[in-house]
Amino acid sequence: MLKGVLKYVKGYSVQSILSPLFKLLEAVFELIVPLVIKDIIDKGIRGNDPAVIRNNIILLVIFAAVGIVCAICAQYFAASAAAGISSDVRRDLFRKIMHLSVSDYERIGSSNIVTGLTSDVNQIQSGINLTLRLLLRSPFIVFGAVIMAFTVSVRMALIFVVVVTVLGVFVAFNMRKAIPAYKETRRGLDALVDATGNGLAGVKVIRGFNRSSDDLKGFKEKSSALNLLQKKAAGISAFLNPVTFLIINLSVCFLIARGAVNVEAGNLTQGQVVALYTYMTMIIVELIKLANLIVTVSRAVACTVRVRDLLKYVDESISDAVEVKEPHAAHSLEFKGVSFSYPDSSEETLSDISFKVEKGERIGVIGMTGSGKSTVAQLASGLYSPDTGEILLDGCSVEKISRSSLYKAMSLCVQKARMFTGSISYNISLGREDITQDRIDRAIIDSCTDDVIAHKEEGKEFEVKANGAGLSGGQKQRIGIARALAGTPGLLIFDDSTSALDAATERRLLKNLSSLENSPTMIFVSQKIKTVMDLDKILLIEDGRISAYAPHKELLKISDTYRKLCALQNEEGV
Repeated sequence: MLKGVLKYVKGYSVQSILSPLFKLLEAVFELIVPLVIKDIIDKGIRGNDPAVIRNNIILLVIFAAVGIVCAICAQYFAASAAAGISSDVRRDLFRKIMHLSVSDYERIGSSNIVTGLTSDVNQIQSGINLTLRLLLRSPFIVFGAVIMAFTVSVRMALIFVVVVTVLGVFVAFNMRKAIPAYKETRRGLDALVDATGNGLAGVKVIRGFNRSSDDLKGFKEKSSALNLLQKKAAGISAFLNPVTFLIINLSVCFLIARGAVNVEAGNLTQGQVVALYTYMTMIIVELIKLANLIVTVSRAVACTVRVRDLLKYVDESISDAVEVKEPHAAHSLEFKGVSFSYPDSSEETLSDISFKVEKGERIGVIGMTGSGKSTVAQLASGLYSPDTGEILLDGCSVEKISRSSLYKAMSLCVQKARMFTGSISYNISLGREDITQDRIDRAIIDSCTDDVIAHKEEGKEFEVKANGAGLSGGQKQRIGIARALAGTPGLLIFDDSTSALDAATERRLLKNLSSLENSPTMIFVSQKIKTVMDLDKILLIEDGRISAYAPHKELLKISDTYRKLCALQNEEGV
């Protein structure tokens, strides 16, 4: 486990050292106590010496007071280090997730990410806390008790050696079985989280098609599978405590029996037998603690491996190299022989795509459903990287541009704009520091979101609920467009983001976009001829390939497919 979090431990090295040191100091006093009790019995009680009894009792009180202080300090430093380390891990994990490429994000899955950020990190925190407090203390007490037993009676101490050896072998075997079992439970938890997320996200569809019982059945299956995995893992760990108790209690019985014989023979005193019994009791307590530690650490190790795997993914921000000099000015965009296929897909979505959009130019991308229109938008915005070929922004490869600079220079408006809990104003700015109130107000007008605000009593401070409940599809789209316009990027990409707008609102929007002050380059991906017919050029895509690239009137002359699309939409006479 420490291998995965070693770099984080360095930031809390003082706490990580002081916690086990205080625990060891506490353990030293604890190991001396049985010898003090031996003296009370043998010298004080049997020797009828009140002074010895009084002095040793005072010594025990001092040991107890110092032990309490040491225990409190150890607990504090362990909790401080565990909370700090887990917080740093969670922070870096979240930062990593925010910079993952879309393909990596899809490959990992949202359920893995949610489980990693919550349950996995919490398990790591618990593991670190117990490790700092018990990993050194428990073995120290166990082996210390064995050594101290030798100072009392060498022959009787051999019992301790046998017991510790047998328990050590059993614990190691149990841990070897437990760690893989706990890894399986984490996978089962991922599957349950994934099923829950899908059910919540699609609750309207599920209810609309009366599939609630089927969804519940699927959830129960995943829950039952996780239950079985957890029972299996818990069953392996469950053997630790009873087996440890059995071995230790049998050893105590044997120890007392042999001790009685030796006392009767005069080889041991009563105080020595009590001291040996106390040391054996210490071993019982510490091995139970160690068993619980192993269970917790087994879970933490499995979680650390999962978190470490997430952190291994390449951070897109690592490749930051080039900054876009004037992000708010119009940009050129060029595709050079670009081919692309989605992860785990055997077929190419786009094949040998080459075209160029000049600075300030407005083009449309159109084609039949499944032709690859949206893929062009996602590649142009840097969400995916092409398998072959190159995408250039102002002559520079998009992959060589820093992510922060790239997303200042361009914005992608998607068909289903994501809404966040907060005001409409916040949903437009998203807390970006460079977005002023004037730019928000300007974006509201340009995107026709002023119509949305006009019907809200609170205006732009109207509180949007989770997932935009209460807002229509068209209202969400306009807020999403305002979000893109507020950053005044030099390249705007609209991926069917006006599909839910009525004809009058769309015309007004397109008119507003054509008169933006910074005259950005624009790419409109759309199903509707009306949306793209007045643009400078139209890119017609068929089956992942460019069929034609020309203005509307020229496409009517050269492309049968385009004429058919116009005919289907009753736009052939335009």
